[in-house]
Amino acid sequence: MKILVTGGAGYIGSHTVLELLNSGNEVVVFDSLEKSTLKNLDEIKLMTGKEISFVKGDLLEYDLVGLLKAQTPDAVIHFAGYKNAGESVKEPSKYHGTNVYGTFLLLEAMRECSVNKIVFSSSCAIFGNPEKLPISEDLLPNPISAYGKSKLMVEYMLKDYFVAYGISSVALRYFNAAGAHESGKIGEEVKATGNIIPLIMENLLGHKTGFTLFGDKFNTPDGSQERDYVHVTDLANGHLKALEKLGNSDGFFFYNLGTGTSSSNKKLIELSEKVSGKKLEYTVSEPRAGDPDFVYADPKKANNELGWTPKFGIDEIIKTAWNWHSISRS
Repeated sequence: MKILVTGGAGYIGSHTVLELLNSGNEVVVFDSLEKSTLKNLDEIKLMTGKEISFVKGDLLEYDLVGLLKAQTPDAVIHFAGYKNAGESVKEPSKYHGTNVYGTFLLLEAMRECSVNKIVFSSSCAIFGNPEKLPISEDLLPNPISAYGKSKLMVEYMLKDYFVAYGISSVALRYFNAAGAHESGKIGEEVKATGNIIPLIMENLLGHKTGFTLFGDKFNTPDGSQERDYVHVTDLANGHLKALEKLGNSDGFFFYNLGTGTSSSNKKLIELSEKVSGKKLEYTVSEPRAGDPDFVYADPKKANNELGWTPKFGIDEIIKTAWNWHSISRS
């Protein structure tokens, strides 16, 4: 198949491009490069020996109908958008503009060009502070940030576009994407992230100073908050499983992609110190507003319906992250 990957130069996008190529697909990447570079795509070309068509553009400004007519993809995987929940509270127009209206423009272009399959990068942020754990798909969404609301609004839009126009879709609700490719060749670009594991790595390598642990008195075994970390390669493979689903079924589908287990912030520090052989100096501050104690998925629906099961645990996540950061920043 020929797949258009919006945001395909980014972190999860580039790992998905690699898995698509390894599975025999043809890939076209559409990316503004605002939060990414071509580094990962260049590495993927060397790793696979295959070409990647690249189109630079912004969802809000580019002729998307012209793009689809020129490239004639069989399906779209849609990553392009903003993803900082904290920033979204301060700048909701940025998030609703690109994440919601940008997706609307993409869907309208797909409708005009008769492209009727899309896999959407959603988020567990649609659940907000969960009322029960683990988080299953039947839990009522209650997003607390403009980011989470923007993802949920797109899910509603996808359902409407299937009912009215026959565009089938899968929304993949990621938990915490982490780690890097086992080769050490591609990973999460430092300039684009505010995630905890890259920040730990950058401090251990001496590229940043002043790591802050936000709260150590949560109602958890070690007092630090716990999250469900999913290896980025596992997430990438989830998109291939979603494409298989759309090849066999018409409709709007949604799945939680998580491991079903959580790891604490202090555990991340401990494992990172062990892998690196270095000591992390950090300070503890007050928790951020709205941060729940635990967040982790019930992945059974994705296991059963997509045949998706994560292969990597938190130890592999930390090892591959350290490998990537120590190589890419040396």
